[in-house]
Amino acid sequence: MTSKQSEVIHIQPAPKLQRKLKARHLEMIAIGGAIGTGLFLKSGSAVYSAGPLGALICFVLAGIQVFFVSSAIGEMSAFLPIEGAFSQLPDRFVNPAFGFASGWNYWLSWVLGVPAELSAIGGFMSFWITTVPTWLWSAVYLVPIALVNLASVSAFGETEFVLSSTKVLAIIVFLIISFFVWFGVGTGTKPLWFTNWDPAINGATPGDQVTNIANAMLSSFFSFGGCELIGLTAGEAVNPRTTVPRAINGTFYRILIFYVGSIFALGVLVRSDSAVLDPNNPDGLLQSPFVYVYSLVGIRAASHIMNAVIIIAVLSALNSSIYACSRTLSQLATDGYAPKLFSSVTSNGVPMPAVLVSIAFGSVAIIGGYVAQREGPVFNFLSNFIALSIMINWVSMSYVHLRFRYGYLAQGRSLKDLPYVAPFFPWADLISIVFGILVAFLLVFFAFYQVTEFGMDWYIYNSWLYCGIPVFVVSFVGKGAYDGAKSGKGLWSGFSLVKFEDMDFETGKWVEDSELHEASD
Repeated sequence: MTSKQSEVIHIQPAPKLQRKLKARHLEMIAIGGAIGTGLFLKSGSAVYSAGPLGALICFVLAGIQVFFVSSAIGEMSAFLPIEGAFSQLPDRFVNPAFGFASGWNYWLSWVLGVPAELSAIGGFMSFWITTVPTWLWSAVYLVPIALVNLASVSAFGETEFVLSSTKVLAIIVFLIISFFVWFGVGTGTKPLWFTNWDPAINGATPGDQVTNIANAMLSSFFSFGGCELIGLTAGEAVNPRTTVPRAINGTFYRILIFYVGSIFALGVLVRSDSAVLDPNNPDGLLQSPFVYVYSLVGIRAASHIMNAVIIIAVLSALNSSIYACSRTLSQLATDGYAPKLFSSVTSNGVPMPAVLVSIAFGSVAIIGGYVAQREGPVFNFLSNFIALSIMINWVSMSYVHLRFRYGYLAQGRSLKDLPYVAPFFPWADLISIVFGILVAFLLVFFAFYQVTEFGMDWYIYNSWLYCGIPVFVVSFVGKGAYDGAKSGKGLWSGFSLVKFEDMDFETGKWVEDSELHEASD
């Protein structure tokens, strides 16, 4: 070991993927990588359902959970920057059945994100061109993002850096303009103040208000989905012990400014009963509420620019979706949880078969849009399915972090050796878990609350109920029972937790070399 190396001396197994993501890539992915249709389109339905204050409550609560989860994942990934963190970490610190279910749930949430993002693009393009079928735009925009992901992780990183920088700048401009419009500057009107908060929370009774807020939580989950992506990118990051903590720091303020700030601006500028916010409005998908705000105040040129930026944001989210689901599928195959074919990686570190499968799922948006002749039902079905899967991901990783930290301390290890230490342990993890379970319970209850007709709209909006939750439960129970039966120790043995003293904190621990610090920037 040279004098320039750190004292982290464990040798990491040679990875199949390549560490080409630099600090600036990770920081920009952490800032804006998740910003896509969730914020720019789905957030409007939260305001429509729960009202401006109700939506704000949803985003604040979800934002707190995201901060807790991102910090927890950051702690584990900075110390163990392994490939396929969302299956490997649960497998290692809970049990193989939990790793199997978590990995497949995470893959599903991202692979369905590919057609979800594509289905929205057609609607945004209709803001300019109404004569071209929306499903055709989905096919057109899939091609360049597919080529980027087939090239190399460096191509993904550079593309994401540019796209994320653009949309972050656009949100900052939007917030500044919204602030002035709120005060009546340049509009020839009096300050709006809270005139659009009438009512502040939608619902004739307290019961209805709670129902609407619970339903709007799906929109907030979908909007925040991807904020945890830093845990996956750590497996391809240069010097992750340094770059991951840098990317995690400031998460709270990014959530406060970009997400909570945006939903507040939307709530004070647009009435909650506006048709543009209605997720069931056939024309609702043709325009983002963020674009509508500019049109509302007469800044027509800005609305065109914002629509273009939103398309860029969707492409960025699409880029992240293909990256995340391909890396997760590749690791699942490596662990024997998926066909071995998907574990193969090219010489430049691209899991080609896994990427191709991810790209193929984009055809769901194309076919669905063609059959339905409109993108709204496709987007609503997929986004609600994904939303609950995202929440399951967060709760799962909070539980994994609880066991990670307790096991780490039980082995006599020091927190000083962790590159990043998540704050508020164990309360942050416990709050995340309890909150997630409570929201899931309320959603299941209110899915049937005062429902008199189970029509197509009900099945589209509640896709999470018969797809999202059952997929995780069946995967976990099936894998646990299979492992138990195979072991010969009984079915229940497949659900046994890994003992704290048996937890592996060495395999995959990064050997940090200070000579790489310059290359990581």
